[in-house]
Amino acid sequence: MKTILIVDDEERIRSLYGRLMEKEGYQVFLANNAELAHEILLAHSIDLVLLDINLTDTVDGAVLHDVMEAFFKKTLVLVASVYPVVEQKKRIKGAAGYYDKSEGIQGLIGQVRSLLKRPSDAAAA
Repeated sequence: MKTILIVDDEERIRSLYGRLMEKEGYQVFLANNAELAHEILLAHSIDLVLLDINLTDTVDGAVLHDVMEAFFKKTLVLVASVYPVVEQKKRIKGAAGYYDKSEGIQGLIGQVRSLLKRPSDAAAA
């Protein structure tokens, strides 16, 4: 089973994304800040991190991404933000994907499936 770590400081968003990804068949871990995300990355094999850029913590998403590039190279990062994708790419370079939160949930699910190369239930049927 593929694993996803959702890092977002907004509980509502974190919970929503977590439920959606569990329905898609992924094992989900949730973190509300970069420090907890780092602990989870050390303790578990994570395939994909859905990372909010603007964490209200002392360490923001860009710094966590830098740490991941150095120490967790095999873990894919999908950046999620209310910023347009062009702005996201300026702030965090080299992520596996970028998701504008205003694009809707189906766009997010599609990107996650594509990155983890998991066929949709419809395509598998």
